[in-house]
Amino acid sequence: MMRRTSASRLHIWGTVLAVVALMGAQAVPAAAVTTTPGDPGGTAHTRESVRAMTWNICGDAGGRIASDAGYCPWRNGNTTDDGKTFDGPATKMAGVAKVVNDRNLNVVMLQEVCAGKTPGDTEGVNHLDLLAGKLEGEWTFASAGMTRPDEPYAEPERSGVEMIDQEGSDCRGPALTGTLGVAIAVKGKITWKTETDFETPLGLTMGRGTVLCVEVEGWESHVCTTHVANFGSGATFDGYYKDQIDTVANVVKKFPSVVLGGDFNTRDQNKLQPLYSLMSECDQRAYTPDGTDAVNEPTKITRSNVVTDANGGIVSHGYETSKIDYLFSTDAFTGCDSWTQLGDRTDYRVTVQPTCTSTTPKTNWSPCDPDPTAYSDHTPLYGYTQGGAKLAWKLDGGPDATSGGSGGHTGALTGGGAWTAEHGGALELNGSDGAVTATGPVVSTSRSFTVSAWAKVDPGAGTSVVLSQDGTTISGMMLWYGQDGTWRFGLPKADSSTWAVDQAVAPATAGVWTRLTGVYDAVSGAVALYVDGQKKATATHTSRWDANGPFVIGRDKVNGVNNAYFDGFVQGVEVFDHALRDDQVASHATRLTAPTDKSTPLQGGEWDSFSQGCHLPLDFFGADFGTAIGLTPTLTATVDHPDPSKEVWAEFSLRDDTAGAQPIVLGGPGSASARVRGGGTVSVTTPPLVPGHSYAWQVRTTDGTAVSPLAATCNFRTR
Repeated sequence: MMRRTSASRLHIWGTVLAVVALMGAQAVPAAAVTTTPGDPGGTAHTRESVRAMTWNICGDAGGRIASDAGYCPWRNGNTTDDGKTFDGPATKMAGVAKVVNDRNLNVVMLQEVCAGKTPGDTEGVNHLDLLAGKLEGEWTFASAGMTRPDEPYAEPERSGVEMIDQEGSDCRGPALTGTLGVAIAVKGKITWKTETDFETPLGLTMGRGTVLCVEVEGWESHVCTTHVANFGSGATFDGYYKDQIDTVANVVKKFPSVVLGGDFNTRDQNKLQPLYSLMSECDQRAYTPDGTDAVNEPTKITRSNVVTDANGGIVSHGYETSKIDYLFSTDAFTGCDSWTQLGDRTDYRVTVQPTCTSTTPKTNWSPCDPDPTAYSDHTPLYGYTQGGAKLAWKLDGGPDATSGGSGGHTGALTGGGAWTAEHGGALELNGSDGAVTATGPVVSTSRSFTVSAWAKVDPGAGTSVVLSQDGTTISGMMLWYGQDGTWRFGLPKADSSTWAVDQAVAPATAGVWTRLTGVYDAVSGAVALYVDGQKKATATHTSRWDANGPFVIGRDKVNGVNNAYFDGFVQGVEVFDHALRDDQVASHATRLTAPTDKSTPLQGGEWDSFSQGCHLPLDFFGADFGTAIGLTPTLTATVDHPDPSKEVWAEFSLRDDTAGAQPIVLGGPGSASARVRGGGTVSVTTPPLVPGHSYAWQVRTTDGTAVSPLAATCNFRTR
């Protein structure tokens, strides 16, 4: 198994960097940024939403029959009478794919999973290959093996007895092959990974695990998973457990943004406190206002009070549940659930399954028949982090004017509308029949959401709706200009012909480009209207219902009739499936955010399949980041301006760490990239670098007046 250590190799930049700016090599301090627990940079809305599941699938668990210790359904499979059909691993992976597809996940974290190929094995299958064939879209995978003892339990070395140093990581066939461990699957391209082993001694019954982390192309969030061992009670074992948790904490706190999931093998959340102080845990709060979303749901199902007969058949048993699997993130969550129905609660009593005993002739396979919809003795825990907009339409007249966002929504322009150069590119609607309509709903109007748009209403216009989402009789939410000279954000109390709308109202100025944001927090019932990033009005809405019709720009629906077509210009419409905080709205509307999608073209070397990205400092993960292509690599980043009519660019700073943290000026007189209007990918090419040196770089966004905070440090080496 490949291991990574944390040997200190070089000096790392502090938080404030001497940015080589347009003014030359003068040091420019980073702009101050307000941080909020659960969202260190205050910019979660700019990141990819991580929709992650963690699940211990017990893919190579022990126990042949249900009364055996460690028994788990669908491990190596069942057989037909001729002993040739192995369907257990496939059934287990079908369960994983079911959760992914039903819950629209883009990250899967698995524990007790088999990956790779056992040397000399020509017949067995591993879980990841099976899963890859069941997932929709382009997925990439990373895995890390664990080390489990082959020898009987020995006393811990802390008690003065030397531990038995035996390793056994191969999956136990005959149907399964590969190495037992943890894995991460991502709907995207993994560009880098690292493994950090625990230092628990071998010989302990649960073995030695690791922390596996990956970087994904285009994502600010890193993804990590682990399987922590809990060897027992008492000071010695508590010490081993704490060592593992400290290792996990030291790994994840190196990432500015991270999602962590895994089997932590404890019900005592106090033992996880270092992680709670660094991140949010998804199932600590309810996400729906109706009381149906339980908190701290169980993730582990264990048979209890088992009574067996002389053949090991279960005569009677009960069930005990616990929460030992957790999902953490530096970003806030918008939802979380344990799919408890997928945990194994099969009735294994011999009166129901008489062949589920130790005397049955099937010596290689479990003669027990699990429920085909129960896949593990753990249940999948999944959650969604606050991320980028589900819908993000530029409406600038370009080829992607009515597409964009993580939800894959597209729109069609009908009626009187024209693309203009106004404000960097905008849609002009005629006020009588012009609208852009999506193929369906974008958000649930009974849950928290945020809508935002740039708008300029024509002077003298009547009631003009910027955006809405259709119900059957009336729109479920609408953002509009009132003919009395106000901006309004409202949610009707019911899908009826009665005009009863809870609305926040603020003064408006016609003929002026304005950034409008409406936020609904379903848990508190708060409705808020923001104008140019500032909260201007509030209301309360508690009569929640779902408008399931299409999302629309340029009109709403009242009494079942299309109504109040917008008269003016609209641009940059975005919809989020969560309620942005005040500081996030202000940042989104008026402040420059740090660049994203940072990368350096790399040769790969040891990491041929992980060849691009912004890699972490050498002093933590060793020499795992790649080697630059050539001695004049191009550094790239994506920058955005909250005002799409403004020019924006990036300023880069590169440092030669081998030469004693020596800064290098980029781009001639300064470090500036080319300019883009509104946003885009920008780059600089370095001057000739020194072969064999290690380099670190950072980047920030600027429009010539304001600057963003610095992005996280990126690293590479030269050859």
